[in-house]
Amino acid sequence: MKFCKKCLLPETYPGIEFDDDGVCSVCRAYEKKWKNFNFELAEIECERKIKNAESQYGTVVVTCSGGLDSSYAILLMRKKFGSNVVGANFDHGFVSDTAKKNLDKISKILNVPIITIKPDFDVMYRLYRDFLIKTGDFCTPCCQGCSRSGFLVARQNNTKTIVHGGVSGSRVEFNVLGMLKHHYERFMRYTDNNYTPDELYNIVTPTDEIKKFELISLPQCFEWNENKIIDTLRRELDWEFLPDGRTRHIDCLIADVSDFLLQKKFGFSKKWMTISANIRAGIIDIEQGRESIKQTEEKLLDEPKDAMDLFLSKIEYTRKELYNLPFYIAEPAVKYL
Repeated sequence: MKFCKKCLLPETYPGIEFDDDGVCSVCRAYEKKWKNFNFELAEIECERKIKNAESQYGTVVVTCSGGLDSSYAILLMRKKFGSNVVGANFDHGFVSDTAKKNLDKISKILNVPIITIKPDFDVMYRLYRDFLIKTGDFCTPCCQGCSRSGFLVARQNNTKTIVHGGVSGSRVEFNVLGMLKHHYERFMRYTDNNYTPDELYNIVTPTDEIKKFELISLPQCFEWNENKIIDTLRRELDWEFLPDGRTRHIDCLIADVSDFLLQKKFGFSKKWMTISANIRAGIIDIEQGRESIKQTEEKLLDEPKDAMDLFLSKIEYTRKELYNLPFYIAEPAVKYL
């Protein structure tokens, strides 16, 4: 099996191409986009937008899950810009106690009100099941919901500006080449008109509504070094990660199920993509990345039983039904790394 000589993405990544030097198309596109990027100017422009929003609306909404990127985003907004912010949180039905503790610390230490949007969980679990059956991945409803919370809380607070820590479009973007798409049109395509507008109101935002707001992605404007972010969060917020040491997707009790199924579908997981992104950004070197990939991906060779039990019980699905789905036939790429 072929792997990129720079970032270690495998040849099974959808849409990837390799040049004569063994470097992937993702790395070449990255080099072109970020070679002359000026973070100093990007920060200045970001601050201008934030200050303008505050003067216009009085407050800015920041989406926050208690996880790594969103916690750092809300910390930057309070400590770097001194902004008047309101947190927007989405309860996706599998929120960890660790994330709840982090949200409580954020609220108290940074003096930030956090508003949680709660959908109908029966609807959420139906959506998870539908996406699982039709796509082999179930994360889209949650991703839509987390985004939706920002729009709803912004409307409640009469502001048009929403800040987030989503890494899409940044130097550490992991969903390159659009492999995992979570946009509105795709979401609606897989619901098959089986849900009423009321059922979806707290979960998904129509594209024409999104256009009425200004979205600011802090990772697109700032150096987003995961190791430094963790150190800062621990120091400033006493931020916690999961008991097993996981620092990413700590807000979700079934994140390992998602990664386990992605490895069975594509041969690699989101964890692999994230590590490759950090290699491209120069945050870790290729050998560190190789070792991290081996450690994380090999753990996914075995089903995460407790998390899977929880997931299947909520969506009312069985293992037999799950493993009879046509998606899960890939061989783990880590075996060849």
